[in-house]
Amino acid sequence: MASGVAASASAQSLENLTVEGGLSTLGLYIAPKVEIAGPWSARVPLYLGSFSDTFDLDGNDIDGKLTSNSAAIMADYGLGNSGFRLSGGVSLGGYKLEGTASTLTIEGNSYTGNFTAKMQQKREVAPVLAIGYARSFGNNWGIVAEIGARITSLELTTTGQDAITNPVRRAQFDADLAQANRDLSDVKILPFLTLGVSYNF
Repeated sequence: MASGVAASASAQSLENLTVEGGLSTLGLYIAPKVEIAGPWSARVPLYLGSFSDTFDLDGNDIDGKLTSNSAAIMADYGLGNSGFRLSGGVSLGGYKLEGTASTLTIEGNSYTGNFTAKMQQKREVAPVLAIGYARSFGNNWGIVAEIGARITSLELTTTGQDAITNPVRRAQFDADLAQANRDLSDVKILPFLTLGVSYNF
């Protein structure tokens, strides 16, 4: 009898568990989701993405690697039976582009050398807001879509500028890099889009 009660409790707990998975502009997406009470649920999205290529970064050819490994904790509020949900939470990790270049053009000025450049989120921990849609087909499977934004900006750092021996050119490089980062900081959100499927246990 005890084993029957345990099996029943386990089955009931699994009824509240859904796993979402698919593709996102943040990378491959997977998220366990648990129903809490009423319209509320909680998700833990995981995003995995990494590939190497030659990237065009503001007119510069950067040979490097783009990664977007991150995780988030999200609270979802369902809007009645419409399938739409409003979500808020916090993320850890995110976009990072690292690479090398023989020429860097910053704020219209070109510099030649052996540079490394890194562009990444200014803050590893960032608030997240999103609106999504989830609809079940009645056979455990469903579809999900979400559009949202992380409330943070990007930051550019470089190495190799120490080889610029002309003090006027070096001062100009530092000024151009600072201006580029001021421009990047003006953009306060990083949007994302996710499409996938869900399975309810």
